[in-house]
Amino acid sequence: MWTLRVFAAALALMAAIMVVAGVFSLPPQDRPFAKLNLEDPIGAFTASRIAALRRDADACLALAALSKLEVAPIPDLRERGFCRLENAVTLTRSAHPYSRPTRLSCALAAALYVWEREVVAEAARTHLRATVARIETLGSYSCRRVYGGAEGRVSFHATGEAIDVSGFRLADGRLVSIRRDWGSKSAEGQFLRAVRDGGCRVFRAVLSPEYNAAHADHFHLDVGDYTICR
Repeated sequence: MWTLRVFAAALALMAAIMVVAGVFSLPPQDRPFAKLNLEDPIGAFTASRIAALRRDADACLALAALSKLEVAPIPDLRERGFCRLENAVTLTRSAHPYSRPTRLSCALAAALYVWEREVVAEAARTHLRATVARIETLGSYSCRRVYGGAEGRVSFHATGEAIDVSGFRLADGRLVSIRRDWGSKSAEGQFLRAVRDGGCRVFRAVLSPEYNAAHADHFHLDVGDYTICR
């Protein structure tokens, strides 16, 4: 009986060692306890680690400083009793420029940087044989409730944790428009679907024209409380 117990314990120890060895053989972005690096490829824990930066602005700024992402902290702002822009930044340099100045949370800036580099740029090369020169946006911070209603849930735009992207200007001058090209079987349509699907690996929520008519002309990307990809 004692021999069997020793043998079983040895097997359990060997199994545990193999599991640990297997985990440490994974790339950092796929290890459950590794630190986030904004220059790493997207992995199994990328989205959850970026979302955790919502609660740690100092860590987010430190990660940005170790990457090619450049952000500048801005003063806190409160409006209308329910809007707050706290520990936020302006996006001064990312993988791509944006069509308008962007005030947003540091966590959202980090997510955008990873998405641009790992998803948008690759999708443009694959489907369009082109590079993206600028991302067209309808804005990030906006003091409003969901769908701009007078009542109801506060939008993640009201905390700078969401951005609406309407299209992509290519280096050759072409504009890929979500309103015009979404759902098309063209190269532009395939590019947009790849960009939407890849975004679901980085952001907490990605809403496209498939979600409802209110999103017919843009992708809503956020690092808020709810997980949805549609």
